[in-house]
Amino acid sequence: MNRRVSGTLVRSIAALLGSGPLFAAPAVGQPGATEATSPQAAAVKVCSGCHTMQIVMDTPKDYDAWHDTVQAMIDRGARGTPDEFDLVMDFLFQNMTTIDVNHADLEALMTVLHASQPTANAIVARRTSRPFKDLADLESSVPGLDKTVLDGKKRMIFFQ
Repeated sequence: MNRRVSGTLVRSIAALLGSGPLFAAPAVGQPGATEATSPQAAAVKVCSGCHTMQIVMDTPKDYDAWHDTVQAMIDRGARGTPDEFDLVMDFLFQNMTTIDVNHADLEALMTVLHASQPTANAIVARRTSRPFKDLADLESSVPGLDKTVLDGKKRMIFFQ
């Protein structure tokens, strides 16, 4: 399933429920009255309402598992606007989503690895002829990858 469509699904569900008290916008002047407008700000605002961000940062998951987790949080009373939930999904996709480099689609490679389209295309072309063995193989075979990003995400990058 296209990841944007899946993210839109969470947003749509939140919008359908939006008229209820779980998603009521706070009155002007109350804490939280301003809507978060960046993925990180939305994640902090929505997720920190119930738990620390450390829990989120310690639990990388694949995109579908994050979708299910966000839906479970909505079901448990997470507060936010539909746009904020969309931003939370963007934050999770960009920063806390695991990826199997040998099987991920182009969009996931670009988003999770913070790779340009030509770099993601090079990953796909290379793995077609010979799958990647490990992170060192990926780094040495594909120019244009940000080694700092890869190092920071190494616990989320898999090669199956």
